[in-house]
Amino acid sequence: MNLKEKFARSRYLSLFLALLIPLAAGQIAAAQEQPGADSALIVDVYSGAVAPDAMQEKEFWLWLETLKKTEEPDAGGVPKVIHIEHALSEKDFDIAEQADANGQKVVVKGHVSRQADGKFKVAFSELGRPPAYSGATELTLGPGERRVLRLPIITQPDAHGNLETIAVIWTPALTKDQNGHSRFEVH
Repeated sequence: MNLKEKFARSRYLSLFLALLIPLAAGQIAAAQEQPGADSALIVDVYSGAVAPDAMQEKEFWLWLETLKKTEEPDAGGVPKVIHIEHALSEKDFDIAEQADANGQKVVVKGHVSRQADGKFKVAFSELGRPPAYSGATELTLGPGERRVLRLPIITQPDAHGNLETIAVIWTPALTKDQNGHSRFEVH
């Protein structure tokens, strides 16, 4: 390779770096846009059939009571079908996810915005199994708050139990590693 080719190649490398550095800086800036994010929004949706016998219904109720207090309760309930996690910051954002449970669609769709008092409003346009529950629901949550919603039950005609859907919406504090970074930060 002669000197002219080396010079041309170094110009291309310089041009490549000139384009790459602003892109990398943009990603770093986007990651740092949430410097005050000290909590996250977590939406977990559990959905499945609960057999109509007394023993399984009792197990389900005990599981539901445990779900109100703990992050991941033991067996006795219905499976988690949707998990959404997003760092809370000053900026509004949308959430949307869907899954299949017992052959039916389960949907979470909404908008999250910070309120003047520092709490967050979660406005769901869809939550649960449409059309059984596609109405609008709004919740306002502060840091560390947890809400458990039992959505309308769908009775199955084939005696395989009722289809239960439970939504857990909460705002836990972000845990940080030994360097002070949360799992949402890009390093």
